[in-house]
Amino acid sequence: MKRITMTLAAVLAALSVRAADPTITDLQAQLSELSAKIAQLELQAAQKTAAPVDVTARLDKLEAKPSVPQWALDTKIKGDFRYRYENVDRDGTPYKDRQRVRLRVGAYGKVNDYVDYGIRLATGGASATSANQDVDGGTKKEIMLDQYYVDLHPEMFMGAHLIMGKMPQPWQNRTGLIWDGDLNPEGIALTYETTFSNGVKLIANAGSFVLKEDQGDDLQLWAGQIVGETKVGDATVRLGVSDFYYQNVDAKGAGLTTTGANTPGTEFNLVEVFGKVSSKIGDLPVAVNGQYVQNIAAASGDDTAYLLGFSLGKAKAVGSWEAGYNYRDTGADAVPDGYNDSDFAYGSTGSHGHSFWAKYQIAKNLQGGATYLMAQNDSGTDVNTMQLDLNFKF
Repeated sequence: MKRITMTLAAVLAALSVRAADPTITDLQAQLSELSAKIAQLELQAAQKTAAPVDVTARLDKLEAKPSVPQWALDTKIKGDFRYRYENVDRDGTPYKDRQRVRLRVGAYGKVNDYVDYGIRLATGGASATSANQDVDGGTKKEIMLDQYYVDLHPEMFMGAHLIMGKMPQPWQNRTGLIWDGDLNPEGIALTYETTFSNGVKLIANAGSFVLKEDQGDDLQLWAGQIVGETKVGDATVRLGVSDFYYQNVDAKGAGLTTTGANTPGTEFNLVEVFGKVSSKIGDLPVAVNGQYVQNIAAASGDDTAYLLGFSLGKAKAVGSWEAGYNYRDTGADAVPDGYNDSDFAYGSTGSHGHSFWAKYQIAKNLQGGATYLMAQNDSGTDVNTMQLDLNFKF
């Protein structure tokens, strides 16, 4: 553009000699006007180049209006997949040898600073105590809604949570003696946890859960639990007491029992006490636990259950391991046989026996496990179960 300006100036200088010619005068005026416009364009281009771009301002503008809602950015997708080989040997029946899968995928996040939510899908049918599916003939597998809940925890009630929906078990001490590990109760639960200045931790929870919805009075579970935890030297000691009261059992008892081991017409009001001591021997974690349950509303005298066990190690870091053992004895009317551990004696009450298990952390998010259950029911029938698992987390 500078060359054009210089050329025009030279032409103008040459024409000025012949300014007396009208034609030349007109041409000179047009060239002067064109030269002024070019100079103006040069000035605008120079100003535009010299002006700095405010990158920070542009980024702030973009961040102020995100294209994705914040709740979606806060959502986490988590899941696990388990492949199992299982062998069940029961007296008087052919042994059962099968491969089983369990897949669970969930989305977890927050609605705002004081409300969280969770939604999880899982394989399995309508059973409340199992998400397993048999590997069988290439058939399509069922996917069910396994969890759906909201968790309210207002700032003014620090440590308190109000949970509504179909939720993870809100109570402590989930050994299988009362509750199967795959059970997700549905209803309303209130939990509270605090630690005092002396280091004592208090955990309390209560809830109302619908077990069978029907016209009139529903079959319901009312639950309450208090747990205390403190340090004694290098050990952590935990003690707790619970009450699980089943309302309207007489009218809505169907569904509480699945194996028929409970006495027909029995009611349930379970009082539970439990304890656990955890410590280390060198770098090896060790724990000893015990649990006792009595159904104070049972229709028979066979109304108690207990469990004693221990564990060694912790399978968490790659190459780490853990192993454990427990012995249990469950009276026929001690607990409802529709919700306790469905793997031990096929979930039947009126049984006793041993559980051995071990886990090994093969790699990050990949764990191997083995379990052997030796159960015997009150009639003397043995039910021995072996399970070999590969667990993948993502």
